[in-house]
Amino acid sequence: MSQTPRFPTSPTSQQRLQAQLGQMAFNQGLAHVTRSHPNLTLRVTEAQRDRALAYLQGAYADGRLSADELDHRIGQALVAETRAELNAAFSGLVQIPLSSAAVGAHPAYAPLVNQHRDGTAGRVTATLGHLSALGTSIVGPGLVYAVTAKDSYAKLEAAKAFNFQVTMLGLIIGSAIFLEWLPFHGALMALLGISWLVFTVVGGLRASNGEEWTNPINRVLPVRVLEDRPAHKRRPRR
Repeated sequence: MSQTPRFPTSPTSQQRLQAQLGQMAFNQGLAHVTRSHPNLTLRVTEAQRDRALAYLQGAYADGRLSADELDHRIGQALVAETRAELNAAFSGLVQIPLSSAAVGAHPAYAPLVNQHRDGTAGRVTATLGHLSALGTSIVGPGLVYAVTAKDSYAKLEAAKAFNFQVTMLGLIIGSAIFLEWLPFHGALMALLGISWLVFTVVGGLRASNGEEWTNPINRVLPVRVLEDRPAHKRRPRR
C-alpha cells in the first residue's frame, strides 16, 4: 500500500528566511511609496494637524502611548510643515495600508474617505446618523456608528444621536408606565414626542454644517451608552 505523503507542519529555516526577505522587500517598497509620493510634500492643513493631535491623544487614552511618548509625538506634529514630516509623528504607531500609501494619504489625519467635519462624507454621514432615527429609533444611529471610522466626526455624531434616542426612549416609556396617574399625562407625552422630533431634526441640521453640538436634554441627562466625546476629553485608560 502506498503511504500518504507527509507534509511539514512548521516552516523550515530556509522558508522563514525567504518569508523574512519577502517581507523586508515589501516593507522597503511600501516605505519608498510612502516617502516619495508627491502629496507628501503638500503643506499640512490646520484640520489635518488637529486630527493628528486628536489621534495621538486617543492613542494615549487607549493606553498605546506613555505620557512621554505623547509629548514627543505631539511636539513633532506641532512643528511639522509637510505631510511627510507629520507622518514621522506616527512612526511605529500607525500602519499605513498600501491603498493609502499609493495616494499619499494617512489613516490618522488624511484618510481616503474623509469622515471628519471638514469632509463632505463626514458631514453627510453624521447627518444620516441623526435623521435615520426618525424611522428607526436607535437602529439607524447604531448602524452608522458601527460602520464609521474611530474618533471621526461621523462616528461621534452617530454616538450622540444613539445616546439621545436611548434617553428619549427611557423618558417616554418611563412616563407612560409610571406617570399615567398625572392629570396632565397626555400633555407630558405630547411634549416628549415633540421634543424628540425637534431635537432629532436639529441634531441632523447641526451635523450637516459640521457643528459640535449637544442637545439640551443630553446635557441635563448625560446618558452615554456609546462614547461620544472626542479623544482629548476622555480619561486615559490605565
